[in-house]
Amino acid sequence: MMNFRSFILGLAAAFALPWLLLIVLPAMNYQTLTRVAYDKDKDGVEGFYPPAVVNGQGQLIYIQEGCNQCHTQMIRPVQLGLDGWYKGWGQDQEARPAAPVRSNTLRDYLGEKYAPLGVQRIGPDLTNYGWRAPAAQVIHQKLYAPHSLHDWSTMPAYKHLYKLQKIQGPASERALKLTGKFAPPAGYEVVPTAEADRLVEYLLSLKKDFPVPGQSVAAAPAAAKK
Repeated sequence: MMNFRSFILGLAAAFALPWLLLIVLPAMNYQTLTRVAYDKDKDGVEGFYPPAVVNGQGQLIYIQEGCNQCHTQMIRPVQLGLDGWYKGWGQDQEARPAAPVRSNTLRDYLGEKYAPLGVQRIGPDLTNYGWRAPAAQVIHQKLYAPHSLHDWSTMPAYKHLYKLQKIQGPASERALKLTGKFAPPAGYEVVPTAEADRLVEYLLSLKKDFPVPGQSVAAAPAAAKK
């Protein structure tokens, strides 16, 4: 009887401790976080960290459409030997720097109702996508018809976020520039809905490599420096 009780208690502890350490305590810690002011003399940067939150309405659409099932939003510490920074992941688009751009911190997600960290990287990490993103028109085209830009793309099309409408007078300036088999029927055009606009605004707002107060800002985005 005693051995059975010990087994049950040990089993409960085996599940409870990871849940407490990995979920409950970090969640409680996150709830107490606030924005931190930069020290101009020490950090070489003015303002607050993080400087701005993401587009909340667009984030809800991002989650609703399941984008976080194929894309992550988290750069892990390089000492884990798993991740680190790679060309195209942050603001620095030159050759890989000697010191990698930093991994993410809890404050990077401050102000977000949800933190869509993702579960797998079928597509590229989007943590700092706002730095390397093309023009909004190109992102819309990629969302509507991924194969119109890259025939090898595995990304699904989100045509339901766009509206096919008959051209009334001059064509809309916001109509997607589609050609070939992706072009709409003659006399029609494809334009983004409000949901598509919010999603693109959200993607453009993803910039999570701003310098952390008290740490080196050598690899900080130029846009954050004053």
